[in-house]
Amino acid sequence: MKPWLTAFTVIGLFLSLGGCNLFLITGNTPTASDHMVIPSDMSNQRFFDCAELSISKLSETNSSWQEVTLKNVTNGVLESGNFDDKIITGFRTRIERAQGSSEAQIVIKGGGPYFIDLGVARAIKDFRTLLASCVSSPP
Repeated sequence: MKPWLTAFTVIGLFLSLGGCNLFLITGNTPTASDHMVIPSDMSNQRFFDCAELSISKLSETNSSWQEVTLKNVTNGVLESGNFDDKIITGFRTRIERAQGSSEAQIVIKGGGPYFIDLGVARAIKDFRTLLASCVSSPP
């Protein structure tokens, strides 16, 4: 067998046997981030309740939205799904807001099989719209 054919065969074998692992090494989960201005007198509890309600509403029409798994009002962090895991399909959200701050940071990850973008740009827009509506409404 010619050397170039042997090399090509070996490379093909590695890719076929470890193709999925290759995606784990090189793949990046599609991510969108934004910030949101909120009233500084709004408590983290109320803000995170609005975020949880928004995620819940989105999950009613799209099963890719994952439920809230971490809600730490004191430290100002809310997460849905297993936010830090790399091989999770669906939309996962992380919101950070320091107590009394007038700004919150929102990050949404949304990857499908082989890190296909599930539409994170649209997802963050939809989420922000619902969240802003809740934040602006009276308690």
